[in-house]
Amino acid sequence: EWITGFADLIDWLEAAEAFEGTQAARLRAEGARSPEAAQALWRRALRFREALGSVFLAKTERRSAAQADLATIHAEYARTASFGRLAPTAEGYEWGVDANAAALDAALRPLASSALELLTSSRLARLRRCGNETCYWLFLDETRNGSRRWCEMASCGNLMKVRRHRAKQQRNA
Repeated sequence: EWITGFADLIDWLEAAEAFEGTQAARLRAEGARSPEAAQALWRRALRFREALGSVFLAKTERRSAAQADLATIHAEYARTASFGRLAPTAEGYEWGVDANAAALDAALRPLASSALELLTSSRLARLRRCGNETCYWLFLDETRNGSRRWCEMASCGNLMKVRRHRAKQQRNA
């Protein structure tokens, strides 16, 4: 677990460019003023992540998601909806987070929004679980023919190819 508290959550969101530095600073300051509320929000973020992971895993296994997990996702989306703002872009418009929001709940808006965007898009059909049986990472297979098998070629892909090569050598020995 790399996100061990509220500050780590905000750091991660800032690094992922979900927030600008000034908004991240406002959220950090609000978290410092209300440490118990910040800790509670961090725990909600972890529950949200677990629910989302369970829903995504169910999709990769072609089974129905648990209603409790869907309810958790829905609740966070609804709870953070008031922090969404429509903003102009070069191509048109996009939903973002109110840049002036300092309420702690605003921290989960980019996560909830991004999750719902994927869950309701055609891209969800390309969600896969890594082909390495010891890896539990999920990824979007955006190859043209949908043939990607591993979360990352540099780690699991290489490992699996080395294992297959060694097994083949042992059979031929």
